[in-house]
Amino acid sequence: MTRNFIANAMLPVAALALLGACTAVPGGTDVTRFHSDAPQSRGTVYLEPVVADWADTLQFRQYAGAVAAELSAAGFTPVRDRDGADLIGAIDYAQNTREAIGGRSPVSIGVGGGTFGRRSGISLGTSLGLGGKPKDVKVSMLELRLSRASDGQPIWEGRAVTEAKEGSEAASLSAAIPALAADLLRDFPGPSGETVTYKAN
Repeated sequence: MTRNFIANAMLPVAALALLGACTAVPGGTDVTRFHSDAPQSRGTVYLEPVVADWADTLQFRQYAGAVAAELSAAGFTPVRDRDGADLIGAIDYAQNTREAIGGRSPVSIGVGGGTFGRRSGISLGTSLGLGGKPKDVKVSMLELRLSRASDGQPIWEGRAVTEAKEGSEAASLSAAIPALAADLLRDFPGPSGETVTYKAN
């Protein structure tokens, strides 16, 4: 499911393109965020998936819980009812597999500049070196868009991407989401238009 993320050109197109070209760091997280110049107000926030069919799934509830916990730590108040909420938080997530050689190959995450919530997932552009034994790597992504409930105007968006060797404890999306949520909302609102790499502890 594809949704136009910016309803009325809040952010420059060139800047939005950065969201489609971040590089996952093995054992760490790459986070790209954009927000308006207006002060970032805190308030109540209702979380919903970009794909309506996810709403009643245990998977979404688990992932939304991780995002809600980090929003709370950032000063927001997650609520259960959409009516009356100050903000709507739209959540998207995806995972894909790429083949790496010798653990080197950064990946290019291409969900499309200026779009949000493309269920088709992660477009992997792999840069492979010579030699080495191929191994699969799981690439996990979490996106969050915060919009004013009153008029639907987006005020903040962010994407966090990480990767882990397939078969490792950190390779499952369920294991990756809490760390992705923590890094995505770290130092909220964070720098706008930049990709920040957070190393794993």
